[in-house]
Amino acid sequence: MSDDRGAALIGTLAIGFVFVLVIAQTLITLGRLGTTAAEAAEVASHAAQHGARYGGSDDAAIIARGLSPDAVVVTTDNGSELTVEVWIDVPLIGPGASPVRHTVTGRATATYSPYRSRP
Repeated sequence: MSDDRGAALIGTLAIGFVFVLVIAQTLITLGRLGTTAAEAAEVASHAAQHGARYGGSDDAAIIARGLSPDAVVVTTDNGSELTVEVWIDVPLIGPGASPVRHTVTGRATATYSPYRSRP
């Protein structure tokens, strides 16, 4: 009877250890994705606001690339609004330790200020 309890304890600990590892990896992945998404949105917002108030799409792109050097930045200017999109690749670890990449997008639109300074 005591051998059965010992084997059950070892089995439960082994399964629990694997379960904790899977849950921990999932939480780390979700945290990295959430943090990077917040960063992309913040960079896009800051660049769009600054570009709409003080410059234009070129200034917004320079600011976004300065804040997030590894990101892909696209600016769109339709004459009344400035839109900045920031794409950041997030490296993750997939099954079997294979590298997986996920792209997170941040987008912000700002209306041009009628009182902005023009270069």
